[in-house]
Amino acid sequence: MAGLGLLYAFGSNACGQLGISHSEDTNDPEPCHIFDGGWQWPAPIDTIKGGGCHTLVLLESGDLYVSGSLKDRRACIDPATEAISKFHKVPSTAFGGAKVKFCSALWEASVTVTNEDRIYTFGLGPKGELGVGEGVIGASHDMDRFWPLDEHVVDLASGMSHTVIVLSNGDVYGWGNGRKGQLGEPPEVVWRPRKVPNLGFKVVRAVCGREFTYLVGDDDAGLHAVLGSDKWNVRSDAPAAIPGWEDVGASWGSIFVITCSGDFLSWGRNDHGQLGSDHRIEPFEYIAAGSEHALALTLHDNVVAWGWGEHGNCGRGMDERGDVKGKWNKIKPDTFGKASRVLGVAAGCATSFLWTQFTNGQSPPTLPADIASNSQLSHKIQKRR
Repeated sequence: MAGLGLLYAFGSNACGQLGISHSEDTNDPEPCHIFDGGWQWPAPIDTIKGGGCHTLVLLESGDLYVSGSLKDRRACIDPATEAISKFHKVPSTAFGGAKVKFCSALWEASVTVTNEDRIYTFGLGPKGELGVGEGVIGASHDMDRFWPLDEHVVDLASGMSHTVIVLSNGDVYGWGNGRKGQLGEPPEVVWRPRKVPNLGFKVVRAVCGREFTYLVGDDDAGLHAVLGSDKWNVRSDAPAAIPGWEDVGASWGSIFVITCSGDFLSWGRNDHGQLGSDHRIEPFEYIAAGSEHALALTLHDNVVAWGWGEHGNCGRGMDERGDVKGKWNKIKPDTFGKASRVLGVAAGCATSFLWTQFTNGQSPPTLPADIASNSQLSHKIQKRR
């Protein structure tokens, strides 16, 4: 029987957002640490979201863990210190005692949706990011329900300063900075959740760029829409449809699509190699888009990275500009001699993550004594089905 594995992180880490027990950037994947818990997670990882300097790890159990900056309660817990460099569990009292089913991270804020369909927002919201009314820009808030009682939330996505949710009936609501039209018309700061009008199809999935929102319908017809800024031709270069899509992602200025046949589509910003290489490699299974880089998990259990990697978030092998451009950079984490397979990948603001599963009855490695005894506090899917 396969066992729980490790979570690895690499990239930008000035605030400890990688959760690797220090606050230095790293090119090499290092195992993430849980405060008072070693390396092994108590339940499988569901998804990981990265904000400007904080990271959220959501487990399949509905428990949420955070690392990095705690300023303004952006990471859902009270800031007893400015930042932490190990993952701490968020008390369920932050969510009314409920479990979390979705989470997202903005630049200085976080959003969670519980299994009871309650939405909680945390952190700073000078452009409406908290979604609870004009002029409310800080602290934590439990939103009033604003959608029909017979519908439930099926997806949540955030960009740098805006958020959207998708309902079971295909409707989309959003709040935050909508000045580029990323929340529909009229283009403005949206202080409370507002329905996105006139989409023309039932939305099932959403991802957000810095100033745009990408909405996708069912995979049969592959209807989709890009709302907001057309910088980098992110709207005008979009294909007419994406039938057979399997996974989608969005960086600040680019969009990525993987089809069920393993094809990879990308369009948008490419000055740092964000769109990947024309050289075909093995098919991708899942995509994880960060701010200006991306990772993919391949059908043969490999992880590749590309794009702007100046903080080490694309691993080694960058050019003089810090780019992985015109190629795919294979990532090989140290698995401590244990047989394992990669289950998922995630990316945030110049941060990268991958998590593994031990196989063949293997057990997790023992945490070194110097790390296990260090409880010092110091100054961010897809999952394989």
